[in-house]
Amino acid sequence: WENQSVKVELLVHQIDIVVNSKKVEWERKMKALEAKMDIQNQELASAQSELDQKGQEVGLLQQKLEDLQKTKYEMAQNYEIQLQALKSEVRNLSVSLFYYCAIKSLMPNGIDVPLWVWER
Repeated sequence: WENQSVKVELLVHQIDIVVNSKKVEWERKMKALEAKMDIQNQELASAQSELDQKGQEVGLLQQKLEDLQKTKYEMAQNYEIQLQALKSEVRNLSVSLFYYCAIKSLMPNGIDVPLWVWER
């Protein structure tokens, strides 16, 4: 029995050594995985922060684009109004010039066209 007992004790001791060795190996692997996961979490947080910042930039650029489009539309309307006013003024001047020329052709030489003609 004593020989068997020594063999069992030796076997148990060898098993303890293997188990402890595996435990140390697993703990080392676990720490390495945790460190890798921490790095990935930091990278993810950084990427999320950058994505949020880009989202804000996109929002600001969209607002600027809308403002520019609105300004462009308002300027086009304003130019159209000015163009219509100039066309009307040119029409009025053309009519006035027509009347002036017509009246001048009817007046004897040396007599000026009355001012009321220009006040149309």
